[in-house]
Amino acid sequence: MRTRLRGLISAALESLWFVPLAMLAVSQALVLPALTTGAEPSAALTLLGLDDLAARVRELESGYDASAARDLLTMIAGGMVTVISIVFSLSFVALTLTSQQIGPRIIDFWLQANVTQALLGLSLSAFFASLSGLLVLTQGDPGGASSLTAVMIASVLGSLTLVAVVLFATRMSEAIRADATVARVGDMFCEAVASDAAERADEREYREAEALEALARAEGRAIPAASAGYLAAVDLDGLAEWARGHGLRLVLVARENDHLLPGAPLALAVGMHDADRTGGVEDALRARLALTPRRRRTGVADFEGDALSEIAMRALSPSLNDPFTARACLDRILEGCLRLARRGPPSRLRREPGGEAILAAPGCGAAWLAPRLIHPIIHAGRHHAQVLETAARGLSALRDAATAPEDRDAAERLIARVARAAAALDDPDDRTMVERALAAGDGRPEG
Repeated sequence: MRTRLRGLISAALESLWFVPLAMLAVSQALVLPALTTGAEPSAALTLLGLDDLAARVRELESGYDASAARDLLTMIAGGMVTVISIVFSLSFVALTLTSQQIGPRIIDFWLQANVTQALLGLSLSAFFASLSGLLVLTQGDPGGASSLTAVMIASVLGSLTLVAVVLFATRMSEAIRADATVARVGDMFCEAVASDAAERADEREYREAEALEALARAEGRAIPAASAGYLAAVDLDGLAEWARGHGLRLVLVARENDHLLPGAPLALAVGMHDADRTGGVEDALRARLALTPRRRRTGVADFEGDALSEIAMRALSPSLNDPFTARACLDRILEGCLRLARRGPPSRLRREPGGEAILAAPGCGAAWLAPRLIHPIIHAGRHHAQVLETAARGLSALRDAATAPEDRDAAERLIARVARAAAALDDPDDRTMVERALAAGDGRPEG
């Protein structure tokens, strides 16, 4: 239940409407009491020690016309409706162009932009503040203080909305630029890699994980998925605590964001008896390994990395033929993988307080991430010498910086793939350029 709840909360936070609706709720929580209680702006200024300004505002309150206030609020409300329509129109045009040129996956990154959400939130807040003011001002004689309060609140929110419109237009102009999109997604990819604060795996962990996996294959019971979906983010510490409480030892078969069909194994459980199946332990384990209908950001950087890889492959398609964008994506992928390789693979093993391994999960270090992201780009760019040269130099740096043998082996395999692609190039000059990059990575003279 907690896993599903975390999934629902994560989906809500990543949605387009969470921030705008939160801003609307906060603004209405402040606006409605101020309007219904007849709060006086001059009194607030007096409390702040602004006596001269409070005296001038008090003069406005005494003679402010409710009819003029209603006209202003009506104008502001109509303007906010226009702003909201412009926001949606510009968003759909810009994102349509972006999805055609770069890929539909990028829409998620731009819709979650703070400027877009802030503009929607301010527009809705200004509209409903104006509407609330109109409702209050139509009830008898509201007085000058209530009229001025309603106009001031709506005017401030409307002014902030206009500022956000300028920022929004700038952001939408960036959305249709491939280099700006690559930079944005690349920053998110590198941040996801850097945000992993887990302990790093060591040789002891590798041995213990292999021993637990061998035991699970020999004695464990497979826990099949009850439905199809993508594995959501897994709380390894919480899952290990749950397994300890039920006397189980677990080996996860799937990684986060892997797609599973009904009946596919989620995990192997050691220590589960027939009574556990009827006792609901198997169902409880499935509940902790939640499946979602779509892939989401999980903290292992694969979602952001896949977006960069998709941009690169689309850029290398015959319809676009844009190797420079592909090289930019490759640069950012190699940057993130290099950071991951320098730190070493994150720990995916959890132990009992006494030291015995109780939970093992598939690794998510550079040995897994780099081939997943880079190999498709090498294949798609096998006829582009510039792409192969970028891959050769970056992979050589990745191999030299790797601290784990498995990361170095993965880099070596990718370098060998680049070498095979370079040997198949038709132009001798292109072959020479890539071979020099490979030689430089090996420490050999480039000549």
